[in-house]
Amino acid sequence: MPLRSTSAAYLGHAADLLGNPGQQAAYDSREHCVVLAGPGSGKTKTLVLKLARILAEDVRAPRGVACITYSQECARELTRRLEELGLGDAPNLYIGTIHGFCLRHVLTPYARLAGLDAPYPLTLATTRQVETTFKQVAERLLGVGQPYKLHDMSKYRRVHLDRDVQDWEADPDLARIAEGYEGALRIAGLVDFDDLVICGNQLVANHDWVLSAIAARWPVLAVDEYQDLGLPLHRIVKRLAFDGGVRLFAVGDADQSVYGFTGADGALLLELAERDDVEAVRLQFNYRSAGRIIRASELALGEARGYQAHDPRRQALIEFTERPGGLEDQANYVVETVIPQALADKAGRVVGDIAILYRAANIGDVFAEALASAGYDYVRVDNAAPYKKVGLTSWIEDCAAWCSGGWREGHPKLGGLINRWTGFRSGHASELEARHSARELTSFLSEQRSDDSLAASFVAAIRAALVDPLTACEPSLADQREQVRRMGEAFAAGGKLEALDLKSLGGRDGSPAHVNLLTLHSAKGCEYDVVIMVGMDMGAMPWRRETASELRESRRLFYVGLTRARDAVHMLYSGWIPGRYGTQRLGRSPFVEELEEKLTASEAAG
Repeated sequence: MPLRSTSAAYLGHAADLLGNPGQQAAYDSREHCVVLAGPGSGKTKTLVLKLARILAEDVRAPRGVACITYSQECARELTRRLEELGLGDAPNLYIGTIHGFCLRHVLTPYARLAGLDAPYPLTLATTRQVETTFKQVAERLLGVGQPYKLHDMSKYRRVHLDRDVQDWEADPDLARIAEGYEGALRIAGLVDFDDLVICGNQLVANHDWVLSAIAARWPVLAVDEYQDLGLPLHRIVKRLAFDGGVRLFAVGDADQSVYGFTGADGALLLELAERDDVEAVRLQFNYRSAGRIIRASELALGEARGYQAHDPRRQALIEFTERPGGLEDQANYVVETVIPQALADKAGRVVGDIAILYRAANIGDVFAEALASAGYDYVRVDNAAPYKKVGLTSWIEDCAAWCSGGWREGHPKLGGLINRWTGFRSGHASELEARHSARELTSFLSEQRSDDSLAASFVAAIRAALVDPLTACEPSLADQREQVRRMGEAFAAGGKLEALDLKSLGGRDGSPAHVNLLTLHSAKGCEYDVVIMVGMDMGAMPWRRETASELRESRRLFYVGLTRARDAVHMLYSGWIPGRYGTQRLGRSPFVEELEEKLTASEAAG
């Protein structure tokens, strides 16, 4: 029986798992469990119900469960799902990124006590401070024109945690830059995001009492998208689970490991799954894609996984289209032919059910211009977006959704907005402070309710009344403050989003009235009726010169794009790409070439 009556709603939904042996096994597991979850396999539903069951049956407040996610957007989706089960206000549930967990529940309470060599209070460097410090250190050590970029050093720091002689031998120059960079940050009284996890790993690895303290507060640790989180988290997880007695529930898919450039390694997930003291469960049913797309995805991956369509009767369209005029030709074809046909093919389909996926932001520029010229609104998620999705910008978007009509249906829930707002503070708020904060936010949002106002006035108002005063006194929000500033600029007079209305701002996380423009990396975790993969040419997908490991990751990225689709996939290519010295006619992507050949042969053979 549940320990918390308010969380009993999960029991009704749990019955849905009975027809799926993998989901049921994961839900029923009582020891360490790793769930290997392919695309569209219902892994988020499984994780949410598992969290609900743990909270209801296995832990009593103040002990609880911490759920670590790859990104703020993953945390946002999990929070929404749990709110629907009445668990949005569970006091003993943490949902957030690994960086947030290490800051709030490892470093803030224990770093000073453990004597960690770090500046106090812990102040996060902004993106600009990180870039400037790296440039100054790298040029001081190696001279102007030195060959390394910031992401090279960042990956080095995430992968080489021990800093021993062997690590130095791996790349002595990067080792010098990394140590010089960290020293410069400390002198400035700063840490960066990587420091949060690296230092968290140091505390957990070197202090048994820290291990015991975390285990006492969080006896259960869940990790979503495990393959994306890298070596520091992996070491923290192993120490907590196998030395500290914390129960582990991890979910991921090594085939969707596409962040190797950040230090992520899908093999770490498989290492966990192969342990004798871990129950490994594979989810085999695909609830998202039609059978033909599932077969094509395994052909694209180059390895059979045995995934099965939940509804084998569904049909799918997969088209390979050459547009010899380049990206502009592809873009015109998309807006003039593909999108209108996709809307006509299924009653009730809207442009928000369609996604255009590409490798790099410069390709997105071409399609954004074509969509705008054709009169289509779009939402763009790539490096050219006017601001990044961080905790505060996503929260502002959700507040806009509530104010523009969401308050009528309770989507998003006001209680969830309040909890997220109070969670941005690094210290523990008293009950009186929490009540005051809740009243203040409720009053503000109630006054801002409108069905037809512009987003610009709302963004300016919420910044002035709430967000800017908070970020001014919270050192841990320095980088988020920068993204909020960029958000404000985007909606101000002359900004890219100046004319956006409040409802559209609230729908930027999937608006039915906006075509979705995303990089293949950004699309991971999303799903659409129709996926249009563009720029599928050699030299762009994959890049012209990739190592063997990079080529494998590009293949996985191609697989990720293909598996976002429910009903239709269009692959567009031109057979050439523009180069520094003129046109490079390298042909279409070898992934496309191989997939069309294999798919044709497979279907001809019956």
